[in-house]
Formats: sequence, C-alpha cells, structure tokens
Amino acid sequence: MLNNQTSTDTETPIGELAVKTKSFVGKIVEDPVSHLLIPVGEILLIIVLTMIVLRLIDRIIDKVFTLSRMESKKAQTLRKLIKSISHYVIYFISVLTILINMGFNPMPVLAGAGILGLAIGFGAQNLVRDIITGFFLIFEGQLEVGDIVQINGQINGTVEEVGLRVTKIREFNQRLHYLANGNITQVTNYNREKMRAIVAVTVPYESDLDVVSKALDEVCESIGKKYAPYLVEKPEVMGVTNIDQTGVQFTITALSEPDEYWSLEREMRKEAVLTLHRRGIEIAYPRSVVYHSEQIRALQSKETVSQ
Repeated sequence: MLNNQTSTDTETPIGELAVKTKSFVGKIVEDPVSHLLIPVGEILLIIVLTMIVLRLIDRIIDKVFTLSRMESKKAQTLRKLIKSISHYVIYFISVLTILINMGFNPMPVLAGAGILGLAIGFGAQNLVRDIITGFFLIFEGQLEVGDIVQINGQINGTVEEVGLRVTKIREFNQRLHYLANGNITQVTNYNREKMRAIVAVTVPYESDLDVVSKALDEVCESIGKKYAPYLVEKPEVMGVTNIDQTGVQFTITALSEPDEYWSLEREMRKEAVLTLHRRGIEIAYPRSVVYHSEQIRALQSKETVSQ
C-alpha cells in the first residue's frame, strides 16, 4: 500500500519536481563544473542577450516611427506602448528559457500546483481590467503622450506614457504618478480641438462702467491681433457677469487652439490690468472702513436728530 502511494506521489507534477530537484543537487555535488558553472554561464548569457535584444528592438521601433508621418503625439503614444509590450514579451520568454535551461518544465508545475489557477483567479483580475481599460484609453484617444490632463478630478499633469497596464502622469512640480489603468475613471483633457479662455475682471462699485467696458474692448482687440493665428473665435466682452461684496465683475473670453490656451489666458489677465491702470481704474479688492469713537458718536447723534 505504501509503495503504491509513493509511486502515485512521484507521478504527480509536485512529486516529479521533488525527484528532479534531489537528482539535480546530487549531480552538482558530483560534477560542479558541468552542472553548476556551465548552467550559470548559460543563464548569464541569456540575460546579456535579453538586454541586447531589448536595446535592438527599441532602436528599431524608434527608427520606424521616425520615418513615419504619423502625428507626433499619437506616434509617441504608440511607440511607448509597443516598447512596453515588447519588453513584457521578451522578459517572459527569457524567464521561461532560463527555467527550461535549468531542467524545469514550468507549465506543468504551475498548473499542477494550482499557482496558475490562483494567479488567474486573484491577481489576473486586476491585470485584465488594467489591460482592457488601457486598450480603450488608447483606442478612443482619450489621452496621448504630451497631453495636459486631469485624472479622476485630482491629479493634474502631462501624460508621459500610456501603457496597456500603467499610465504615467507628471505634475508641474515634476512628481511622477504611476496610475493603473483600471483605476482611471475620469479623464479631463486640455488638448482636444479647442479651449475657451475665461478671465473675470472685478472693479469697484464707484468705477465708471462705460469706461471699464471700453477698456476691456481694447484688451480684446489687442489680444485678437497678438494671437490671431491661434484663435478660433475672436475675444469678446461678455458684459457684467456678477455683482458681489467686492464690486462689479466683467468677463472676457477667447476661444483658441488648446496649445495656446494657458499663454492666452495669462496674457488676457496682464492686458486687462495694464489697460485699466492706464484708464485710472483699480482692480477691486476687499476693503474695510475704520471709524474712530468720535466719528461713531457723531453718526449716532445725526441719527438721533433725524429721528
């Protein structure tokens, strides 16, 4: 009965692995050169060849995209994506080659031990979700390398890489975020077709509103000349758009190409401040009125007399 059980155990992948491991150790003790030094040298050779192949493939991919006429952002996105996929494939083949070179057949061991099933059941769920989400991010053109984006309403920055599993976003302060594609639920892209620059200008209540309106018309005219090649619609004054405790708010807008949006908005603010100053109009700011005790008494006495 015991012999039958032992025979059955050795026939299983785990039992076969244990027998091979014991035999492998015995061979190393008998002949360390043939069974240790030479295999180690072969493994090192595989690693060196892997690094050479990676560099060669990177150069080939760079050369192909250099010769292509594809748009720069799409080319950058696809180039990094293809590099990422190529690296994963080469690493996988190298690991399998090393295992086979050591005398192991990894697939039966993984399947027999249940490791492959566990990986698919637990870890691979998130991996598959990341890959599927990454595919649709790229296929639908939601973001590309070089785009300025906001992710999930929290992270603002420039897209550095879009992979099948991970997307890299670098903030303006140079922090680099590695985001699993499956965790990306909302993408706000500032580099799509056109952007509207909106600048609010608030002036004090005592300002001459007609003068303010004419001054802002001058701002729109000046901006229209400077950014004429990049404008989709000419700048315009929207009029009085708000009234609050600080003053009267005017709004000026301009629709432009996305690459010039940030520069355009900064220039609109600058021109508005300079033009209003030339007209003798200040920008509104919170103000406080301080009364001395004598002034308060005088006001109170006036109120009493009027009553």
